[in-house]
Amino acid sequence: MRAAHTGSGPDVRGWGVELDNRRHFDETVTALSAATLADLELKWAFAYPDALRARSQPAIMGDTLFVGGQDGSVFALDKRTGCMRWRFQTVAEVRTGIVIGPRDGPGERGLLYVGTGENYSSPANAFSDAIVALRLDTGAIAWHRQMTAGDAWNMGCETAARINCPPEDGPDFDFGAATIIARDGEGRDVLLAGQKSGHVYALDLSRRGALRWRRKLGRGGIQGGVHFGMAVHGQTLYVPMSDFDGGPRWPGIARPGMFAVDISSGETLWYTAHADRCRGRAFCQPGISAAATSIPGAVLGGAMDGVLRAYAADTGKVVWSFDTAREFAATHGGAARGGSMGGASGAVPSGDMLFVNSGYGIYFHMPGAALLAFGPKD
Repeated sequence: MRAAHTGSGPDVRGWGVELDNRRHFDETVTALSAATLADLELKWAFAYPDALRARSQPAIMGDTLFVGGQDGSVFALDKRTGCMRWRFQTVAEVRTGIVIGPRDGPGERGLLYVGTGENYSSPANAFSDAIVALRLDTGAIAWHRQMTAGDAWNMGCETAARINCPPEDGPDFDFGAATIIARDGEGRDVLLAGQKSGHVYALDLSRRGALRWRRKLGRGGIQGGVHFGMAVHGQTLYVPMSDFDGGPRWPGIARPGMFAVDISSGETLWYTAHADRCRGRAFCQPGISAAATSIPGAVLGGAMDGVLRAYAADTGKVVWSFDTAREFAATHGGAARGGSMGGASGAVPSGDMLFVNSGYGIYFHMPGAALLAFGPKD
């Protein structure tokens, strides 16, 4: 194993490239664009050991990619070859991205903005299903805005015995997607948030989170609505929609696919629906659970049917796709198997390469445990 060359600072920090979490990777980070995606080919595949899912988004610094696995390992891989440089064993699954700390300070008000989940037990309080602003110096709550009141739920509510299910019994409309700071067309800073109810919100940061607009794009559900992450470029918010769950508890028409929304008004600019291409395949669904990624001219979304798609930023037309739900020869021998794409792990561009996890063997999705790396054709 050889040492990692980290360079002068992080390329991709593990959630995005900016402190406001817009998940847009511009020309300073990536050479990829809508026009160059067709030139990509698979360069290598890494198989996570003893795993049924891959949901830790890679972080990149210099020539090294850092990522965590279900077995509790943290890996440092050569960005170009996928060869392992070192492996560190933690005590439990690494569920989220490895974060490389920025060299600069927190900026952007001395506040940390987070979205919260439902209460797991009764009574549901005023801080569930809410956006909360925390002071970085003290941890005190500066302000909060609750979007769905009275939401108490846990997995016991979905079992036959319903042991420990709170009387409220849902609807489980938490904020699983990270919040995003953006600036609207009038120069005002807004906080954008997506909820499992299928709603998207814009909050005015100059007015302690006052609601600017609210739009319901999807049906919503336990795994429905906006699941794990949106992206912003310019005046456009890209919203991946899962809408997996249905039935009497979450009525309405499912709208799986990708949305583009105007930041100033909340109006839908385009919507690209996902047809069901699963053909009866077990644990395969058409919606997008994984976080979206924006690059010049396109937005990328990994779906629960195993397909990574790129949508034209101006029209929503699918301009490139790759089916990850299959086997690939692994860098260290054997096979890496892809499946559904989910979790907070979106596609990660870096230089002329693109990295993405495939496999989400949890909550009735196709299992797999592959990290795939794409680069320009030889």
